[in-house]
Amino acid sequence: MESLELRPIEEAKISCAKKLFNEISTTGVRYHDVDSYQSLLAVMETL
Repeated sequence: MESLELRPIEEAKISCAKKLFNEISTTGVRYHDVDSYQSLLAVMETL
């Protein structure tokens, strides 16, 4: 993902989505930001 250079508008969309997901996270549903399969596995281990 480091080699992927996003346009500013795409960065803004990602930022807004992260804020939205943080706001709608509850005790029953939790959203996590992952950027690789390994980070997904790490999140899954904490559940």
